[in-house]
Amino acid sequence: MRAWFDSLQPRERWIVLGGAAAALVIILWAGVLRPLGTGTETLRGAVDTKQKLLIDLGRLEATQSPTGPNGVPPGADQTLVVIVDNTAQSHGLTLSRTRPNGPSGIDVTFQGASFDVLVSWLVTLHDTYAVDVESASLTSARVQGLVNGQLSLHRL
Repeated sequence: MRAWFDSLQPRERWIVLGGAAAALVIILWAGVLRPLGTGTETLRGAVDTKQKLLIDLGRLEATQSPTGPNGVPPGADQTLVVIVDNTAQSHGLTLSRTRPNGPSGIDVTFQGASFDVLVSWLVTLHDTYAVDVESASLTSARVQGLVNGQLSLHRL
């Protein structure tokens, strides 16, 4: 290949080098830059959607009262285990294991839960039943948007 290139006239060498540079630029654009731009637009759309959801949740939180009739928080007569199980089912979450942790705490383990649904469930627990996350350990599952993990919840 080198012998062929050396046998070309100087003007032909410049043409071959220019063509190779143009081919390299086209390959770089088509193989790297264009897919990155498409991925960036997809992520921007997802971020916009999540921000709108967060704004809607803030508006909803502002309109809801944290206490029920007579100033008593809803679920005050239910145990934390019952509250966690019922609200998880209503949100479509499947909990692998729940274990009481003291008089006002519970440890929860789950597999393959949607992150968005999990956050919505935690917001419901906090706003409606005054249950907060004491500690959390989350890892991503093999499927995008799903997480595995453990939560330690406690009632205020």
